[in-house]
Amino acid sequence: METRLMAEGRTTVIHRGAFTVAWWTAGLVMLAAGYWGLPLIQSDQFENHFFGLFYYSILAGIVLFWALPSEQRFENGLFERRFVLLGLLVLWKKSTPLSAFTEIHYEQDPNLFRNDTVWVMVSGSDDNGERFAFANFSATAANIEKAKAIAAALSLATGLPINVPEDDGQ
Repeated sequence: METRLMAEGRTTVIHRGAFTVAWWTAGLVMLAAGYWGLPLIQSDQFENHFFGLFYYSILAGIVLFWALPSEQRFENGLFERRFVLLGLLVLWKKSTPLSAFTEIHYEQDPNLFRNDTVWVMVSGSDDNGERFAFANFSATAANIEKAKAIAAALSLATGLPINVPEDDGQ
């Protein structure tokens, strides 16, 4: 999460997937996977070329998802979700004005095979109102603190109250 204090008291809060250690590590793993598959396409056997084509087409799809990380931000009274090529060039964005929202809150989704997921949500006045997922993390103690820090920064920047769920003793 990144928070910037802009001129005239405006604050920008950004949550992005690019340029984190995990993002760079995933890029290096994909590069290594590309190198590892070279014997398939450099072989003289037709069967290896077929499997190489299959291997590299799957790898290309994975690289496409890696190269288009999402970014959520609040700036100048607008919430934005953007997809940016390699974290630098904006390809698509959707903006929603702050006036569509009334509170910031957490949601926790149970998962069967790993830690639960904690979401920092910004939502409108009723159950059918506008909702904006600002960030999500696996529900470890450190990540829950990150979610709380993002919610606090958003509350400070937007003036929206944080609706904290009651602790049920877990």
